[in-house]
Amino acid sequence: MFPSKLSNTLLATVFFLAVPVMAQTDPAAPAPRPVGIVARTTKPDGIYQVGEKITVQIQQRDAATDAVNQVAYTVKLHTAKVIAAGTLALSNRAAEFQTSLSEPGSLLITVSGATASGQKFTTYAGAAADYKNIRWPLPAPSDFDSFWDGKIAESDRLPLQPKLEPVTLAGEPAIDYSKVTLDNINGSHVYGQLARPKNSGKFPAILLVQYAGVYPLKPENVTGLAGAGWLALNISAHDVPFDLPENEFEKLAATTLKDYTTIGQTNRETSYFLRMFLGCRRAAEYLTTRADWNGKILVVKGTSQGGLQSVVTAALCPRVSAIMILEPAGCGNTAQQIGRGWGWPYWQAHATGPDADRIMDTSRYFDAINFAHRVKCPALVGPGLMETTCPASNVFALCNRLAGPVEVVVLPEAGHQAPKNDKHGESPFNQRATAWLKALSSGHSAPVRN
Repeated sequence: MFPSKLSNTLLATVFFLAVPVMAQTDPAAPAPRPVGIVARTTKPDGIYQVGEKITVQIQQRDAATDAVNQVAYTVKLHTAKVIAAGTLALSNRAAEFQTSLSEPGSLLITVSGATASGQKFTTYAGAAADYKNIRWPLPAPSDFDSFWDGKIAESDRLPLQPKLEPVTLAGEPAIDYSKVTLDNINGSHVYGQLARPKNSGKFPAILLVQYAGVYPLKPENVTGLAGAGWLALNISAHDVPFDLPENEFEKLAATTLKDYTTIGQTNRETSYFLRMFLGCRRAAEYLTTRADWNGKILVVKGTSQGGLQSVVTAALCPRVSAIMILEPAGCGNTAQQIGRGWGWPYWQAHATGPDADRIMDTSRYFDAINFAHRVKCPALVGPGLMETTCPASNVFALCNRLAGPVEVVVLPEAGHQAPKNDKHGESPFNQRATAWLKALSSGHSAPVRN
């Protein structure tokens, strides 16, 4: 029987989004609603067809005592273009309006106003129409594949030189836990934590890649998965040991790693993401060299920046057998060129002055969508419909370009944070992630639902 411990582990290791992302705030993340205003579409899943009427209902909960008499709303296609706007008077604490989409896309609906006493509020809703036909019309650079093939060859010429430091964890007698260091390009390193069942055997492997920010890694990221029978490796995105004191990470975030996504941004050879992406591949390759890997299952899983890294790892390492990504970042870095919203890592926001064109050209080599055609393994993807950090239209475009089978779990009430749990205590994405890991660890194929 598959251990129930895994379910709790997923909650700890998939849903990283409650943590601030590089001090960037997401205006589409639902904030606390002290005035009780909630906006929702009448279809709970938020999924529609092109041309279908989308009814948005706005309600003030009865528990709120500070009345709201009027709200303003805007409807944005692809999180960018305003296609409808207006004001509504609330009657019996409720109002509604209708909109629709004339083309495949996602909608971000913003509702704002003030209570009778002047307390301001903003809340959101989301919808998508014919999302399986949302495309990405911009081509990858003509030398995209040759560039990355060259980087793979360059990386492979460098020995991994794994260094393992076993650590005894209190309360984990059945787990072997180690700190791992691998050599990476340009004299850099990959730092991670590895856990596996203490008993001998061969195990399915899972690589966890991290959301954005500068922070330490905790043992529970991997120990729960090891307890469920996995060979689990979790790596930092940065070239620093993952277990430094908290104040050291605070110093790094304020100094050498401040705005790290912009480091070397004018050139594909110097971009911070080059070392990060190749480090992910080296971590995956390391798992395949271990005698305790079962030789079949290699899963990569991450959220936000980790979703971006997961796509890239599968694209650069064909031995990856599945990816599971929640609200992946880095999709559609040049979205503004086609009138769509662009999100983290916000290349466009930094593309100013004489280097603007060089920055945006560099961004194309680190765009998840441009890696998608190389990802042939099954993918489980969770787009949030109230996202601006990882705009839903761009994530759908990624899904529609992935070369392998894809299961999309649309999250209608998710901004850039852990999606709402259902009555069973797990979000819909987490339920499917649990099912995928159970099937894969048992030797079955990924249970893709189309």
